[in-house]
Amino acid sequence: MIGRLSALLVLLAAVVAGGWYYRSSNLAHVSTASPDEVVVDNEWLENLHSQNPRIAEAAVARVTEMGATALPEVQAVLRDPGAETSRKKASLKAAGILGPIARPALNDVAAHLPIPDYTTEAAVALSFMGRDAFPPLRDALGSDDPIVRREALRSLGKLRDRAPLDSRAVVPLLLDGLEDPEPSVRVVAATYLGIIHEAGDTAVPALVEMLADEDAEVRSAAAAALGSFGAAAEPAIPALKKAAADRDENVAREAGLALVKLQK
Repeated sequence: MIGRLSALLVLLAAVVAGGWYYRSSNLAHVSTASPDEVVVDNEWLENLHSQNPRIAEAAVARVTEMGATALPEVQAVLRDPGAETSRKKASLKAAGILGPIARPALNDVAAHLPIPDYTTEAAVALSFMGRDAFPPLRDALGSDDPIVRREALRSLGKLRDRAPLDSRAVVPLLLDGLEDPEPSVRVVAATYLGIIHEAGDTAVPALVEMLADEDAEVRSAAAAALGSFGAAAEPAIPALKKAAADRDENVAREAGLALVKLQK
């Protein structure tokens, strides 16, 4: 009887010890992991919008690694009217990361351009998605929403180099943008005319007119843009000299800088 009792006590002690060892081993395993360790395999979409830069960067790397295999989830979220805003924005970001690889999702991305909560993210994504993004961005310029027009025009300016696109397809749209009733659209138009700095025979006279715009930010953007045209902008020098005395200090500064560039 005493022998059996002793054996049971030994067995019980072994079980307790084994359980303690198992728990201790797991705790030791957890404690050896870095508190900043990033796991994105199952949460890459959510992690794209993480406030932790390391987690977000790891998620971007994961999307790049996944390539086209990420598209089914991206498209499923974009097509789901009940999807959370954060997941929609993450899906739009993923499409931009994938660039031309995300071509099958282009219409899904473009459908979010006119939706205020997603306009900026959709436009940015389209600016990375290649030549096929040109038509929806161009069509968005006819929107009644000035924010849609502004962001579409900005993305067209970026797409010109990223796709790349022929400047002859983009510059006329930027010139039209100078006539937009919304000042912020005119600012973007002037800015990207300066970045592209081609078609000086038409762009320079149009930008000179913008030096008299009622909005100071437009005048400033026009002055800065003219400084990028080199010899083609020499006819703008008299107007820039006048703008250098503008009542707005930013306009005056940009006009002065443009004059320095053009008179070297």
